[in-house]
Amino acid sequence: MNKYLLCLCMLTLAACSANNEDLQEWMRNTSQQAKSKPIQTEQAQINTQPAYTPPAPPPLNIFDPARLRAGLQGDNAPDLNRPKQILENYPLNQLFYVGLIQAAGKAPSALISADEHIYTVNIGNYLGENFGRITSITPDEIVISELVEDSSGKWISRPASLPLQAADSSSAKTSSQTLKK
Repeated sequence: MNKYLLCLCMLTLAACSANNEDLQEWMRNTSQQAKSKPIQTEQAQINTQPAYTPPAPPPLNIFDPARLRAGLQGDNAPDLNRPKQILENYPLNQLFYVGLIQAAGKAPSALISADEHIYTVNIGNYLGENFGRITSITPDEIVISELVEDSSGKWISRPASLPLQAADSSSAKTSSQTLKK
């Protein structure tokens, strides 16, 4: 049995040696091809970035402090140093002209309702949020001249008016309550 085992080992070794020769030959051929023919790579292309051009500035910067100072120094600019009157805290749509007081020989006074309070105003008083000034009081309406800033930063005068409200005060109260909602 030892003889058979010895023969079998010899045959196995003989078979292994043949496979190794093929492997050795393949390794020689591959190393020769690698040395003789190097792979040429392409040069990397550098992409040039376009020059950055910032967008054009807007024609009017409403928050520019220099523009604001210049705008408040114009001919029609409102006087910001004067104390504000109480009716300047309300927009015109929340103010209601409810009555007129006319004394003999005196300029008329108007009664204005705001937040369920009645205020007496005269010609020259200020009201509304846009620097509105009362220019005339008639039995039918109060004429107001407001100062607003136009798109170029100049102050312009804009006419406004408060018409006399209906005789029953409940309509003025309901309309002011509707605006609060």
